[in-house]
Parts: sequence; C-alpha cells; structure tokens
Amino acid sequence: MQNHSNKAPKIIPSKVYIKRLQDWSLDQKISEAVLSAWQYLEPIVDFKDKNSFTAVKLTFGEEGASGYIKPAWLTDILNSLRGARENLFIAETNTLYRGKRSNAIGHLHAANSHGYSFDKVGIPIIIADGLRGRDYQNIPIRGDHFENVKIARGICESDDMICISHVTGHMQSGFAGALKNLGIGCASRQGKLLQHSGTLPEITVEKCIGCSECMSICPANAIGIKKKKAILVKEKCFGCGECTVACRIGAIDIKYDENVVKFQEKMVEYALGVKKALNSRIVYLNFLEHVTKNCDCMSKDETPIAPDIGILCGADPVAVDKASMDIVGIEKFKEIFPEIDPLAQIRHAEKIKLGTSQYELVEL
Repeated sequence: MQNHSNKAPKIIPSKVYIKRLQDWSLDQKISEAVLSAWQYLEPIVDFKDKNSFTAVKLTFGEEGASGYIKPAWLTDILNSLRGARENLFIAETNTLYRGKRSNAIGHLHAANSHGYSFDKVGIPIIIADGLRGRDYQNIPIRGDHFENVKIARGICESDDMICISHVTGHMQSGFAGALKNLGIGCASRQGKLLQHSGTLPEITVEKCIGCSECMSICPANAIGIKKKKAILVKEKCFGCGECTVACRIGAIDIKYDENVVKFQEKMVEYALGVKKALNSRIVYLNFLEHVTKNCDCMSKDETPIAPDIGILCGADPVAVDKASMDIVGIEKFKEIFPEIDPLAQIRHAEKIKLGTSQYELVEL
C-alpha cells in the first residue's frame, strides 16, 4: 500500500561545534583551541591519501587591517596537517578591486607583511586564480542566476579544503563568513565581477568635497571628478562598493534594493560551485573574534561590534554561518546595515541545497 502522506521530509540538524575563547591575547592558547576544534572535524575528511592536494582557504587581509586571522593562531593545526598531507598549501584568490592583492605578486607581498611567509607557516601559498585572476574553470550548477560558475582553477584542482573564515559584517551581504569565503573568495576575478554586477552606488553631490579618494580606489575607472565633484559612470561600474568605504564623509551609498538580495544569492551559488568542484570534501572553521562592520578587505582598524566569542566549526557552511549569526546576534548585523537582510543568503543556500540552517550546537 502506497504512503500518500504530504508530510515534508524531516530535516536532520547539522552539528556545529563551538570552542569558546574570550582571551585572544596569547597566540599559543588560541593555536591550541584551533587544534582542539580541528580534531572534531578531521574524521569528516578522509586523510588517508598523503599525496592529495589540501587547500587551507583563508584571507590575509589588506595591509593596515587588524582583523585578519593571524598565522600564529594556525601553528598547531598546520603542524598536524603537515603530518597527514604532503601537498598542503594555503589558497587565496586575487581581489576584484584595485590594490596590492589584485595580482598574485602583490598578493604574496601583502601575505608576507602579515606574517604568512614560508619560514613562519611552513607551507606554500598558491594564488589559485593565477597571476592576474584569469585562471578559472567553469563548474555547472544550474542555479537561479548562473548555469555555470567560474571558480579559480587552483581550487578546482584541489582534492579537499579547510575553509577558515573571519566573521565580519559586509557592505553588500550584511554578514560575511564561510559562504562569502567560498563564493567570493574562491571565484576568479570574472566570477567576482559577475556576482557584483547589478548593485550600483549613488553619489550625493551636495555632500561631495571632491577629495578623489573614491576615484583612486575604483577598480573599474568608473568615477571621475567634474567641477570638483565626483561623478559615477554607471556603464563602467560593476558595483563592488569599495567607493562607499573610501568616502570619509558618506557622500556615496549603495542603493539597497532587490539587487542586494540578488548579490547574496549569486554569492551562495558560487559557494555551491566550490562544493561541487571538491565533491563536498570541505570543512569549515569560523573565527568569531574582532567582528567588525566591514570585512578584512578594508585597510583600517575598526572597532568590533560584538565581544570575542571563540571558534565555530562543522561540515555544513550554511549551519556554521547561521550559528555564527545567532551567537554574535543577528540584530548586530542588522544594526550596522539596516537595509540588508543577511538571512537572504541563508534562505537561498537552503533552496539550492547547499546546506541547512538547522543545527545542533556542541560545546567543546
């Protein structure tokens, strides 16, 4: 006899582990806490093949920023990984905006300035989308916005990944964690461009003082100065939002409309492409420390919006990010960006079956 029940299938919550850590002044204690978290994740990824290529995906942060993940915090986990993997490396991709990290050479210099040198971390750094960010592979996903996504080739050719993310706010997604580290952080420059296109800033001419800081940072050369006022050439702009942060007096704002939701949806579709490229062989560690309004791409020292909490980890990026939002406080992110609903990325990630927002929090 057939079962004609219309009940939805039961969702099994994903386990998210938390290692609480309020004192971040001692590097060795932090390193031990990271290793403790990793030991719960290690069985999820099969490390039997020592010849496999394992990417440790993280962001080095711009020079002048203070909120990046410090290399000394990763000493113990990298030592443990080196014992299991001969082809272990740190992976990152070039930025879309203009700056040192927009090409592989400058990117390596920026990494070195923050302590990510071979003699200190003991493993090489690979800029996974090549010298100028053009080296990628098309990964089919059949999403709502993309049929294929352009993921950095060095990411696609990896066998597994440890995705280490510093949780912050974000000017276009409201929240930045594992999903942003995958979706934006693993995309080629063209992939980043495709995600950002459609969300454009607006200049309030009456406020503008003509300092040209926005013009100097614009990667698309879409801003000029006319009659001592900034002007935006919308045909050139691809909506990266860097000018909104560069403007010290608040003369430039992003028009928050449905395009901000679309940006989040595009970002998580790219995250799905990374997951598919690596056959789900990815685990995630979110650092809830020095949580600031803007992400680590900003070259400045910002005041945290919440107390330091610790490290969250798991095998589901959606669950890990949702738990991070909840523990920091979703209202914190909505306060700094009132026009953005950061849960849009969670909803779309569930829709495309990237993961689940339902989680069971396990204290370590």
